[in-house]
Amino acid sequence: EVQVQERIIEHPEIHIVEKIQEVPQVMVQVVDKHVPKVEVQEVVKHVPKIEVQVQERIIEHPEIHIVEKIQEVPQVMVQVVDKHVPKVEVQEVVKHVPKIEVQVQER
Repeated sequence: EVQVQERIIEHPEIHIVEKIQEVPQVMVQVVDKHVPKVEVQEVVKHVPKIEVQVQERIIEHPEIHIVEKIQEVPQVMVQVVDKHVPKVEVQEVVKHVPKIEVQVQER
């Protein structure tokens, strides 16, 4: 009798999977850039120059001299003085005095 035994043997199986990978590429592109060219031109403008001339004029004006003059001014000094004047006050004092009555008896 023959017995059959099943055995599993693993062997590598190759699966091909595509993977996308970006590879940098250098592309050269020519771009024209317009830059203005600076050109200097001189323009002569005539501006009048102002000159100042000094002229002296003599102007007379009154000159004031201050002279001090002494003038006596009377001053009033007020001085408060207390003056004690007796004040008359009337106070009533009740005194009990015995009253003497004389009775005359005829005999």
